[in-house]
Amino acid sequence: MYKTKLKSTLLFVLMCLFTSSAYANPPQLTQFIAGKVQAAQALQQQDRYSDAIELLTELTPRQAYDQAFVHRVLGIFHWQQEDTQQAIKYLSLAVESQLLPTEQTWVTQRMVADILLSEQQYKQALPHYYGLVNNYALLDGVLVNTQLKADENRNKIAKRNNKSSDIKIKAFTELWLRIAQTHYQLREWDKVLSAVQSFEGLNTQGDQVQALNLQLTAQSQLQRWPAAITTLDRIIAVEPDKLLWWQQLAGLQLRISQPQAALTTLILAQRQGLELSVAERRTLAQLYAQQGIPAQAAHELGLLAANITDKNERQKLLAEQAQYWQMAKEWHKAIGTWREVISLSENGAAEYRWPLAQLLLQQGRYESALVELKHPQIKQDKSNKEQAAMELAKVRAYYKLAQFDRAITHAKLAQHLAPSASAKGWLKYLKQVRQINS
Repeated sequence: MYKTKLKSTLLFVLMCLFTSSAYANPPQLTQFIAGKVQAAQALQQQDRYSDAIELLTELTPRQAYDQAFVHRVLGIFHWQQEDTQQAIKYLSLAVESQLLPTEQTWVTQRMVADILLSEQQYKQALPHYYGLVNNYALLDGVLVNTQLKADENRNKIAKRNNKSSDIKIKAFTELWLRIAQTHYQLREWDKVLSAVQSFEGLNTQGDQVQALNLQLTAQSQLQRWPAAITTLDRIIAVEPDKLLWWQQLAGLQLRISQPQAALTTLILAQRQGLELSVAERRTLAQLYAQQGIPAQAAHELGLLAANITDKNERQKLLAEQAQYWQMAKEWHKAIGTWREVISLSENGAAEYRWPLAQLLLQQGRYESALVELKHPQIKQDKSNKEQAAMELAKVRAYYKLAQFDRAITHAKLAQHLAPSASAKGWLKYLKQVRQINS
């Protein structure tokens, strides 16, 4: 990315390399040096870069401006040869001379900064970028060096014959973005935010995702979650079709305990036509349930499970769905879903038979509950306390069916497995009932 932009900068430099019409009374090369530079340019146009560089390197200009100009041309040729060290060396010398016309100095220093950035020399690039934005300004459309005296700049503006600079405000906007990117690479988050703020102060093109993404990363690294949420809202307004932004927004809203907002975000993402992942749709279902809409949670998981081919994954989703149907007091749907869960199991579904049995018992379907409670695998891997609870469930079922002897038998077994006040109370009560009914 940086090298692509650098090439466009280079084209601009080459375009104005021998152009003086933009400058009133520009500095002039001596005739000898001008001829050598033109000869070097001719070699460069034939892709004979080594010869062009050799020709210019052998020169020993006496005039300071000649030297600065030759250094700049050498820097450009070295960069075209991908010799970045030499390019930086010669371009820096040209800039430091402060003898080139203002625009040429500015563009040349921009090249130095961009080359350093492309070479990942971030700390070295920053002083050049800051020099470009802090030491130059556009006055009446003319680029001026703010380090010069005010009357010198006024004279420069007057001599331009009302011709505006080739450097526009957009170039300064781009520089602040580069500065933000460079601080990002150095993980200097506060400075990233400051640079983006300066970028936005000049930007007239509306919200730019590239800048906002840098701001979002910095805010997240600094754990400024509300600010990051605001930034994501702005990004989504520009790129509503990118799922990543919706995902990040929902994640941040959950982080700061805004489940209602996260639910709204995921719903809006779906309405945007974006496909949520299985994990996100599960989260969506959980949020529906947390907001008191368990039936919608169950519906969401049902839609999700319908497209899952993996049997184990589908079974887990349906088990969650059954729980949501129970929360919604949709007992018939919950029972049907638990049965479907069990049907997908290859090992008897011990872990799922117990909640089904409890639900059947709750709904007064005692014989059906006993079918599940008697299944040989329902007690698989259960503790004595858990097994005792299952025995007490049988007690209740048999009691409701008026089968008191069987109820007493299972109450005794429950007391044997894990003595409890409940089992003891059932035994006492059932014996009394049996006596009354005998």
